[in-house]
This record gives sequence, C-alpha cells and structure tokens, in this order.
Amino acid sequence: MGIWQVKGKGWRYRFESQGATHTGQWFETKAAARSAREEHRKRLKKPPESKNSPPSWAFASLSLEYLAEAQRKFQPKTWKYKRFVYQSFQEFAGNLFLDDLSPLIVARYLRTRPSNYNYNFHRKDLSALFQWAVNRGLLAANPCAAIDPLPEELPALIHITPEEWSRFLLAAGPERPFFLTVFYTLGRVGEIYRLTWSDLDWQRGEIRLFTRKRKGGELEEDWLPLAPELQETLWGLYQRRASGAGFPAGTPYVFINPRTGSPYTQRRKILRTICRRAGIREFGFHAIRHLGADWLMNHGEDLRTISRYLRHKSLATTEKYLRRRPDESLRRASRTLQNKKPLTDPLIKTGHENGSPT
Repeated sequence: MGIWQVKGKGWRYRFESQGATHTGQWFETKAAARSAREEHRKRLKKPPESKNSPPSWAFASLSLEYLAEAQRKFQPKTWKYKRFVYQSFQEFAGNLFLDDLSPLIVARYLRTRPSNYNYNFHRKDLSALFQWAVNRGLLAANPCAAIDPLPEELPALIHITPEEWSRFLLAAGPERPFFLTVFYTLGRVGEIYRLTWSDLDWQRGEIRLFTRKRKGGELEEDWLPLAPELQETLWGLYQRRASGAGFPAGTPYVFINPRTGSPYTQRRKILRTICRRAGIREFGFHAIRHLGADWLMNHGEDLRTISRYLRHKSLATTEKYLRRRPDESLRRASRTLQNKKPLTDPLIKTGHENGSPT
C-alpha cells in the first residue's frame, strides 16, 4: 500500500503482510518514510536470531503490560490518566514498534498538547512507560530523556480568606467533620477518603494518613497531632456511628457514602454546593490545604515545620507550594524600606540640581 503526507504532521506509510496491516508515521520526508517501511518489512520477515532473543514489542502491547502492573501500584485516578495518555499517543503515532520510537516522534506528539502544563504531564507519563521498558531490556533508551520539560505558568489559585472559611464551615452542615479533617490535617482529599477508625489514636491524640505521593508510588504512613476541636468532632461522629445513626454497622471507614455504605472516591459537586450556600467564591479541595499552609506561615511557623506538616519530602517542594508569598520577615523588611529611607533629599544626596549633573 502507499506512502502519503499529512499536512502539518509528516509522512506516513501503510502495508499489509501475512494478513495484517502495518503502519508507521510522522517522518520528515517521503524518502525517510519509504526507508522505514522497507526496514519494517525486513524485520517482519527476519526470524529471531535465537530462541532467547526478545521480540520487538509494539507500543500497544507495551502500554497494556505496563498498565497491568501499574494498576496495583497507583490510585485509580492516576492509572486512568496514564491510560488516557498512552491511548492519545497511539492515536497520534500509530501502533509502532519500539525500534521505531524516537525523540522526534515523541516531541511531535507533545507539541499537540494544549498547554505547557499538559505537555509536561504527558511527557512524565510517557517517560515512566519508556523507562519501565528500558529497565526490563525491552527498549535501548528512553526517548523522553532527550526532551526537556517546558516552563509552565502555574494555574491561578484561589486563596481562601478566614472570613470565607468561617462562612463555609457554617454552611457545611453535616459535612463539617469531613472539611475540618481536611483542614486540621492538611491532608489530600484521597487520603481523607481512605481514613479508617483504626487510624485514630484517641489516647495519644494522633491521626494517621497514608499517601502514595512518594517516588515509586509506595503507600507510606504519617502520624500527625489530632487537634482538640477535630478530636472532639470525630469522637462525636464515632459515637453516633456506633449507635447506628443511619450507617451500616461495622464499616471501618470514617467518611462513607450513606447511600452506598462505602467510602467516597470523589465528590465533585459538594464544594460547589456549600460555597453557593455560604455565598462565597467557589474553590477546590486543594485550596483548603493551601489555606492551612498559608495560615501556619502567617502565624510564624518556620518553613521546615510547615513542610513536615504537609508531609513534603523536600523544602523546595514546600517553597513552590507556598508560591513564595511574603512572610513576616519580608513584611518587616518592607516596613524598614518605608521607615528608613536612604535618601531624604534626592537632589542634594545625588548631586543633581535643576535636572542636570554637577
């Protein structure tokens, strides 16, 4: 079959062999596409060098193998997004063999992404797949290693004011224990969904959160102090739950969907509903985590303590997280600039009079 060009993308080829259709695409020239097609045909006809020679994997087979392993390692939301990235790449590049992968093909795909932020996300997930293949001897080198991430503008974040937060809690009603838990632990919403009664140590006044936000996706635990208000709130919830208060008996999870009796996995509408009820700006779950971090910084807590509370592995992550907003030391410096002006009379101090140098 033929070789043809798709405007703005490059040259493609397609041919049939042994009852199957084979393709390759996005070559810079027609000659390059023709050459790749011939190499493809030779590879199909060439027998393996030995019984121990690994087969040449196609992208679809590789991604399915990786996703099967990743499903037990990552959260469902993360896994689904990885699957989406690999399906998108295959739709763009075709089901090419790993031998035909190149940084150029990957870079051309990444340029189709709508923003630098999305570009970097897809680059990261593709790189994880290719590095997985490299580590298992299926790919000689990771093509993403030659592609640098792009600078990105961080999305605007709504900073919740203390007044807005107070109004939000008043309007939260029966959902108040859940949002108090998010605030007092600075936990990620998925971590709060996974919270069980065994994660609460009433005597020591501590609460345990589990996270996969670690290199490799391992599930790790962290114990945090249980604030008195939160302890009182959760203890009241525990007693109501023990009495049967409309929930199935024996469930280990702290926050469960009363309609299903199982823990929540997502609650997209609840924030919007409560914000409208409170008459405040709509914000996301992550803004509550930022609110707590900003609150700690504005009340004199040092960066290392805030980093430990957020359970970050590095101070650099915490600095980026806080977006380097001015702390009290910078505010003092600003007041110093105002109160201790270096020049009281610029014309005299600089020797400039009547607009001309002396």
